[in-house]
Amino acid sequence: DFAFRLEELLRAELIATKLDELFFQVEMPLLRVLAEMERRGIKIDSQQLAEFSQELAERLRGLEQEIQRQAGRAINIDSPKQLAQLLFEELKLPVIKRTASGPSTDREVLEQLAERHELPALIIKYREAAKLKSTYADALPQMVLKQTGRVHTSFMQDVAATGRLSSKDPNLQNIPVRTEEGRHIRRA
Repeated sequence: DFAFRLEELLRAELIATKLDELFFQVEMPLLRVLAEMERRGIKIDSQQLAEFSQELAERLRGLEQEIQRQAGRAINIDSPKQLAQLLFEELKLPVIKRTASGPSTDREVLEQLAERHELPALIIKYREAAKLKSTYADALPQMVLKQTGRVHTSFMQDVAATGRLSSKDPNLQNIPVRTEEGRHIRRA
């Protein structure tokens, strides 16, 4: 009801800003295509993702063992506080950036520290593998709609200022493309 009430006002604004042609000739026709893509969904190979999840689990175990071997003790790799203590207090690596809770262990910091010590590079690899496993290899098969056997994302054409599409629930455009692991997930 509100959309219909606003149509006349918004149409006049589109014309005044010379965006009416873009809206009616590009955006509205694309809306129908996106709606059909959402309805049809995306077929995924759940078996391939399950096998890849197992590979990632093995890789994570190996990385965790190597990180703990280099640390000389057991450490919760997912704890920024424990990582900060290990990197900055025990290994005496320089603090590059601080957060409200202490020295940062974000990716940018770890990349800089990796030039000085092997451990930060291993932590980056661990985090990448853990994210791929939890966000894609494990999560996507859980999002398959039983009635269609497909994942049904929501495409949004009005979020990115660059004009590219984005998607949510699940966010499919963020699947990495530059790594072999990301390409493996994309193939599935």
